[in-house]
Amino acid sequence: MNNLYVSTTFIRDKQKIKVALDILKSEGIKNVELGSNHIYERNFDYIKNYDFNFLVHNYFPTPKNDFIINIASSNTKIRDRSLNQIKKSIIFLKKVKAKIYTFHPGFISDPLEVNKSKKNYDFVWRNKKFKKKYDLAFNYMISSLEKIVNFAKKNRARVAIETEGSLKKKNLLLLQTPEEYQKLFNYFTPNDLGINLNIGHLNLASKAFKFSKLEFIKSLKPYIIALELSHNNGIDDQHLPLRKNKWYWDIINDLDLSKTYKILEFRNTNIEKIKKVIKLF
Repeated sequence: MNNLYVSTTFIRDKQKIKVALDILKSEGIKNVELGSNHIYERNFDYIKNYDFNFLVHNYFPTPKNDFIINIASSNTKIRDRSLNQIKKSIIFLKKVKAKIYTFHPGFISDPLEVNKSKKNYDFVWRNKKFKKKYDLAFNYMISSLEKIVNFAKKNRARVAIETEGSLKKKNLLLLQTPEEYQKLFNYFTPNDLGINLNIGHLNLASKAFKFSKLEFIKSLKPYIIALELSHNNGIDDQHLPLRKNKWYWDIINDLDLSKTYKILEFRNTNIEKIKKVIKLF
């Protein structure tokens, strides 16, 4: 499958991305998404020397100092820093001739840190009393998106926003429900902004907000340009390898989505398990 990609997030966190790239190269895998769990390096230009087809995801190239991107933050410094990181990623996309850059819509409340658990890749938030109003966060997100879309157009880059979803922290995330996307579509066309449909997040959001997965996808189809693929237990965002005969295969095999990028985004997974999943396609 020419549009099947493997995310470099499969290796253990906080390693050089070269470790993942060398493993993928040795296995003859050509399509690679540059993921968000690698250590900072002063210069990532060596990546151009790999004979891969690239996609770029969220925090790549890795910033020198860790922080959590939040384009919906009410804190101007956090919002500006997030936009600057995204612009750097879009510029890097051009360097490696990547097809698309995917980023996240942001949070209603600024996360405190990344979850250290290997069972759940949600973020950790402060006490709920710090939560700001949803409408304010949504409006900041739209304002940031307008800047991102304009910057991407100037650089002739294709960008996509990733769908969110959490069962336990559902009141802290943006862009989880069908209604939110209908609001989003009032501002942007499919040519402006694509959607990277995260299957794991969809599993959690559909349970949290009790909506139909298939109806949700139907409403998003004109915008969907990528599928971020992983398995979970319907409770936590686990980023496990896909399994046979599960609900998401009908979506993966949907003819209307046949031209979308299919990205295997697993965490802490060995290459043998990835190869087994690839054989399922």
